[in-house]
Amino acid sequence: MAEKVAVSASRLPQIEEGTPEQVRAMRAERGNPFAPQAVTLAKIEDFEIPLSRGSVRVRSYLPEGLQADNLPCLIFYHGGGYVLSTVEDYDTVAQRLALYGHCKVLSVDYELAPANKILSIYQDGFEVYQWVREHASELSIDPDRIALGGDSAGGNLTVAITHACKQNNFPQAAFQVLLYPSVDLTMGFPSIEEFATGYFLTKKGMIWFRSHYLESPDQAQDAGLAFLEKDLSGLPPAYVITAGFDPLRDEGQAYVDRLAEFGIPVKHDCYTDMIHAFISFAGGIEAGEHALQRTGEELRNALTP
Repeated sequence: MAEKVAVSASRLPQIEEGTPEQVRAMRAERGNPFAPQAVTLAKIEDFEIPLSRGSVRVRSYLPEGLQADNLPCLIFYHGGGYVLSTVEDYDTVAQRLALYGHCKVLSVDYELAPANKILSIYQDGFEVYQWVREHASELSIDPDRIALGGDSAGGNLTVAITHACKQNNFPQAAFQVLLYPSVDLTMGFPSIEEFATGYFLTKKGMIWFRSHYLESPDQAQDAGLAFLEKDLSGLPPAYVITAGFDPLRDEGQAYVDRLAEFGIPVKHDCYTDMIHAFISFAGGIEAGEHALQRTGEELRNALTP
């Protein structure tokens, strides 16, 4: 099924052939026929979180059977290369993370590029975490049982927020979930070339994403974005998923190795025969459903008192 998804994607107009508006419209029209199936939860609702430059919509998912207050929580930042996707696109992914993780999930509909560049998106993401932690009692959340997580670009944003916490002496989250994360914006690892075409996410597609979320191509070399070169001490314990046929595979593995080097507890599952974004296709790819269940298991283990 992963091969079917990759082949199907290769037959569509490639993202680098269109503008962000055109690609968003195409994806909205086509939808995701392989999205995870919906599940029954106690409550799903939207609310706004104020930011220093406006506000951001957040969708809250509450599974059945949890106590009324002091809830464990996952703040989730979706993928899409900082250019594509919304909380609606990730609705059933977030539902299943709430169900399997036995926690409240807050899915963040952050502002996208090219109208917003990467450092502004980082700041917004950090402010969301700050606001949730500072208003935890209003949200019935235990501030000491908050996890941060995301897939692909959302994994990159999660990593950026953990480093912002360290830089600003703000309390770290209890846990971080990194699903095939982007951590090397220079695109310097061998898997970028090995899987440059034919495996859903392409090298040309990655360059297209960067052209919209970076201020300039040279920004990819900035020390502030070089997470593999940073001091990782004091970051939260992590669960990392990578995919064997993913251009981002090697950099995800490298971040796992760096976390371990700095003594950060880290678990890593590589789904060796999967493509990038396979969790979003869990309705048709069995391994995607398994990965959602494994992520939920690690969330439960990390956030249990």
